[in-house]
Parts: sequence; C-alpha cells; structure tokens
Amino acid sequence: MLDIDRIKSDFAHALRRRCSEGGCTLRLDGLTNRVVLKGDGICQDRKMCDCIVFVVNGSVIIGIVELKGKTVHTSEVADKLTNSSEIALSILEKYADWGTKPTIRHLLLHKGLDSSELRKIERRRIGIRGKRYDIIAKPCGVSFSTVISELRK
Repeated sequence: MLDIDRIKSDFAHALRRRCSEGGCTLRLDGLTNRVVLKGDGICQDRKMCDCIVFVVNGSVIIGIVELKGKTVHTSEVADKLTNSSEIALSILEKYADWGTKPTIRHLLLHKGLDSSELRKIERRRIGIRGKRYDIIAKPCGVSFSTVISELRK
C-alpha cells in the first residue's frame, strides 16, 4: 500500500491541510487517510497543478487538481495536469508497494465556466505513460468523495 506518513515527512515543505486556492476548494470530508501536496511546492521547474491529493481507502486514489476562477486556458490546464501526474506517479513508485495500481482523477474545479470552455475541457484528454485520461470539470466546493463515487458507477 502507500506510505502516507513517509510522504508527509519527506514533503513537509509542500504539505497542505486542504486543497484550496483563491476561494476555490476541493472538499476532503470523510477522507481520513490522505495527504495533500502543493504542486509547485514539489517541483518548481515545471508548470504544476495546485494540489496533488493521495488517498488510501482500500485502494490508492490520486487526485490531480487545478483550481480556477472563471478564466481557463485549456492547453495550460492540460500541461499542468500532465506534469503533476508524472510527479505523482514518481512519488507513488517511491512510497508504495511494488505493483500498487492507483486510480487517477484529473480535476479542474472552477467558479463558473461558460459552456464553450466547459466543452473544450471535457473533450480534452491527456496522455500519461501511455494511458489516456479525461479531465473532469466540477464547480468549486465539490467533495472528492463524491467525485470518486460518481466515477465508480
């Protein structure tokens, strides 16, 4: 499984209690075995997302989260999510048992996008180590538990 305590210790400089930026928040209620890292606290030489969330609840779930207001540049969001995913997978390889297969969710939380921007984001897919992932756009304040449960259906 994933060693959350070692991640907290080794990345104390990037540790956050919550995933929040500029009045936009990803709620983490009900997720007790978790760690939140500030993206640019982990890596300063690449564009990084706002938060990387590792959750252990029977399996390992990684949330790569970009928090935005009303203005979104699709290619910039995709770059940040891609870079942050690579870093998150490197962390997973170092701090998890061999063969641990995570569920990865790429989230864009926003304060209200117009419908054309929302369609662009939802059609965009990003490639990480040979796999393609959707970008999930949700309004600020959504619960990560809700996102996880919606996608299991």
